[in-house]
Amino acid sequence: MKEYTFRQYHTEDFTFYKDVRLSFAQCTPEHNITLAELLRITSDMAGEDFDDRDMGWEFLQDKGLVFIVTRVSFHILKMPQYDTVIRLKTYEVAPQGPLCTRMFEIYDAKTEDLLITAETLWTILDFKNQKLVAAKAYPYRECPARPMEYEGIKAGKISIPADIEVVAEHKILFSELDANGHTNNSKYINFALDSLPEEFQRKPVKDLRLNYSKESHLGDTMVIKAKYIAEENKYVVQGLVNDAASFECELYY
Repeated sequence: MKEYTFRQYHTEDFTFYKDVRLSFAQCTPEHNITLAELLRITSDMAGEDFDDRDMGWEFLQDKGLVFIVTRVSFHILKMPQYDTVIRLKTYEVAPQGPLCTRMFEIYDAKTEDLLITAETLWTILDFKNQKLVAAKAYPYRECPARPMEYEGIKAGKISIPADIEVVAEHKILFSELDANGHTNNSKYINFALDSLPEEFQRKPVKDLRLNYSKESHLGDTMVIKAKYIAEENKYVVQGLVNDAASFECELYY
């Protein structure tokens, strides 16, 4: 029987660490972690970070606030595989304008090799008044001043080619909803991948960027558009509901 001591802890500079062993359900037929699982475990870890600092979901609900991820960028050096114990590391850095910035690093817990890095941008919504709260105006923890270091592609706005074409449609299903009652953020990459040729579904991704533009709900019909851009060896994919963008993504190969 394999033995491993799983750890979850904060350091004095509010860096949060967590160990996870990857299961079959989290991996592709090639035994790599799925992109959807990569998005899910990092997004969930952001919530766990705040939970452990007594600023979790219930605290935010009481204050009438919610953190919403808006843009993400993942730089993949090597995909973690089935049965690997990965060590996730996350911390906040100085905000970019009104947006909060959270970084992630994923390591092989045994070899300590760096596998993946990520930059993620978040808005703070005052849902009672339907207003955005600037990162520096959030009063419940000191605004992070730590500088950002990231070697991937910035988590900025994704440009959509004028000649992007419709490749699929997808009706939002009950199983794709989360506790907020709308499509979970991790599901959108599945919509993108499922619309691509099989060659690109199985091909290793070097960089992934996602913009979340608008929520989608049960029963919505999402129109998926895609275009391969050969000179950058990337696919651009967009999902629209009622002609309004729900998500945009780029997959670099």
